[in-house]
Amino acid sequence: MTNSEIPDLMTSVRMVQQVESLPRLTGLMIASTTQADRRTAMVELNDRMAWIAHMTDILPLPGNENLLLELRETQSVLLSNIERLNTLVRVRIDGDALDSDLEEIQMLSAANQALSGKLSVQTGYFAAEMREQMFSQSSQLQSEIDQHQRDLFLLTLFVLLSTLLFALYFEFKVVRRILRMQRVVSKVELTPDELNDHGRDEITQLAETVKSYVQRIQSQEARMKQVHDELAFLAEHDSLTGLANRRHLYVAARRLLEQSLQPICVAVLDIDYFKQVNDRYGHANGDRALIHISQLIRDSLRDNDILARFGGEEFAAVLPVRSLEDTLAIFDKLCRNVSHNPVNLDGREPIYLTLSIGLTLVEPGTALAEGDEGALDALNAALKEADDALYEAKGSGRNKICLSRTAQALEEALP
Repeated sequence: MTNSEIPDLMTSVRMVQQVESLPRLTGLMIASTTQADRRTAMVELNDRMAWIAHMTDILPLPGNENLLLELRETQSVLLSNIERLNTLVRVRIDGDALDSDLEEIQMLSAANQALSGKLSVQTGYFAAEMREQMFSQSSQLQSEIDQHQRDLFLLTLFVLLSTLLFALYFEFKVVRRILRMQRVVSKVELTPDELNDHGRDEITQLAETVKSYVQRIQSQEARMKQVHDELAFLAEHDSLTGLANRRHLYVAARRLLEQSLQPICVAVLDIDYFKQVNDRYGHANGDRALIHISQLIRDSLRDNDILARFGGEEFAAVLPVRSLEDTLAIFDKLCRNVSHNPVNLDGREPIYLTLSIGLTLVEPGTALAEGDEGALDALNAALKEADDALYEAKGSGRNKICLSRTAQALEEALP
């Protein structure tokens, strides 16, 4: 079987498929009601005829000159009929067709049907002839396959015998050493020194290479863990002050609201006149002041209290308290700590800053009583109340602590 026979057979089959589509496309053109539909059908027919002519040219037909002439003659008549049908259908769509034109359309349609069938038979004859040639060569092909199988069997037998002859050598000189290396590498934790191999051959070089890779991988893992820890910290902390950010505040505060059996104080703190610090001393010194104030606030609260930078010079704190009196004591101390510890700038006079604070209290059990999103809703409401109280503190002179109405009402209800 030659390399060209299968492509030739496939070409003849494709040609039959193209021919069999002609009657359908002719019918579409005849049924066209608009010039756009007619043109689309005509383009498809011309494309099919071009393909059929091309495949006729590339089909090997030595000794079949008569068949080739018949094919081309049939295609020529089909093409002429299609052109005539295109003209008649265009006239019919325009509304100028005569009865004789309509009769001619029917005649040409029937003629194209017959010619397409004739062309399909002619092409199918060649395809059948190609199949017969291929089937006649199948026994020869099977014989060649059997010979290749015998050759493959002999080659396989030779390889197996060679493998058996060198099995002992590979067992002691190669396999055992590689298995030892594999066992070491498969350990969850290993030290590079476990890969040491005493020798001077390629396996020793491989062991040294793997050892080098293990050392680099372990070093890279350590760096990746460090970077991961840093990114995890930055994801929930403010990069300037090191305090928790808004995201961490919401997570930690929701958990505290759900679990605490004491009232929860929610406070919003703002540095008074901080914009003037930036305008007068510059943003770099403003950042130094922010870091200083945030550290003073952190030092004034308990280790388990939640403190976050809420944005700009604003902070938020969430902490369990026993009473409103206890809350005020904590934040009075915090305000004194900030006002009595100025920000020291190089070569400049100390900057004394104060805080305005808005406070509210959340009654224990409020989060659980409000359903699945109760903690979040309670936190948002508390932050809004604390922010309103902060606005009141700033509007009444600053450097003050103002309570929300909820905080005042809850204090009256607490024992």
